[in-house]
Amino acid sequence: MTPTLGGVLRAAAGLALALAAIVGPPLILLVGFYELNVSGWQFVEVEVEVVDEKGMPAGPVYVAAFELADGGPRLVADGWADLKGVFKFEARIPRKLVAELKDGTRVYAPFNLWIIASGNDSRLGTLTQPLDPSTMKHPRDSAKLKVKVRRVEQAASEAVSTASACWLPIPYQEESWAWTNVLQVGVWDNISALFEYPYGAQIAVQSKERVWLVYECRYSDWYDAGGATLVTLDFTVRRWQWLQGRLVYTLQFELKYYFVRYTPPNVGNLQIEKVYAVDTYSDPRGDRVLSESWNGQLPGWSYYVLVDQGNEIGIPITRSPLLYTFSVGVTVTFKNAGVSVGLSVGKSGAVGTLTIKAGRWQPGYLVRVESSDGSYVVTRCNWIKP
Repeated sequence: MTPTLGGVLRAAAGLALALAAIVGPPLILLVGFYELNVSGWQFVEVEVEVVDEKGMPAGPVYVAAFELADGGPRLVADGWADLKGVFKFEARIPRKLVAELKDGTRVYAPFNLWIIASGNDSRLGTLTQPLDPSTMKHPRDSAKLKVKVRRVEQAASEAVSTASACWLPIPYQEESWAWTNVLQVGVWDNISALFEYPYGAQIAVQSKERVWLVYECRYSDWYDAGGATLVTLDFTVRRWQWLQGRLVYTLQFELKYYFVRYTPPNVGNLQIEKVYAVDTYSDPRGDRVLSESWNGQLPGWSYYVLVDQGNEIGIPITRSPLLYTFSVGVTVTFKNAGVSVGLSVGKSGAVGTLTIKAGRWQPGYLVRVESSDGSYVVTRCNWIKP
């Protein structure tokens, strides 16, 4: 395991601010620890459209909106949708300033929203949707969201639901920390790599859910919860020593996760369990680099850059175009609940940097740096002869 300087940067955050006052503003101003901006709040008019499996209005269903907060879900609004399946509410989001970038962009903490729509006839639909004040008009903006409900069929009779063993205790929640993949690079002989993830960068982590079928006394399979939560970095994580050798290096952040259970108040035969990553005041709690050997065979990905011998280039680490770059970027275990869930992970927000240095090799050879999706979150590097 190879250490990074993330921990050192965390310890030096206060000193950096003091020095900034003396020597002038740094290229990226650390605001730190989610300082609550005095300007206050971001108001968002949210319109939720609930549709059935055919895309038609779902009619009057019950809708609950929660903030997926540290400490557990916090109710923002609830009520009944109208005959057209529309439910409206206002979200009051604190503008928690995380960082101000050198181009003047101000990065605020995300507001991770969870929408649950439930019908009295066992129809159920959910959506996990981050609201990012950094990209919104201040002080007011709007958002239109769509939730699709489907009927959850159960074979057993309603009489079974009276058995106490078929109801799970609520409320229930459990927290856990897990090492989460955020960057991966494979290098070869005379090829070296460095990386930097700046504070203000955002990690997108898939949320998953499953349903407890009260009438059948069993769980459904885990399924995608219709979106991801965002975690914003409060510290820059960079590697100063070159990564070398015939190895694949994986950068991991230690992030916080929640397992929660919820029962829609209007449905007597369903309970929902959800796993999500939460944005805290000091992300990541830890960072580390793992390494493993590989055979040097390039995957043949269509996204690539070429580096001449003796040259060094910085490649932007950008937003994952398909949301997730790691199909299973983290496996989270909740010991008390006896649950272990694999989640996908991607990159969002402020750009990081992957630096590749090409040494000397046989005449005519170049280094090809391949990316799995063009974001350069997952890369492989080796020598080729065009």
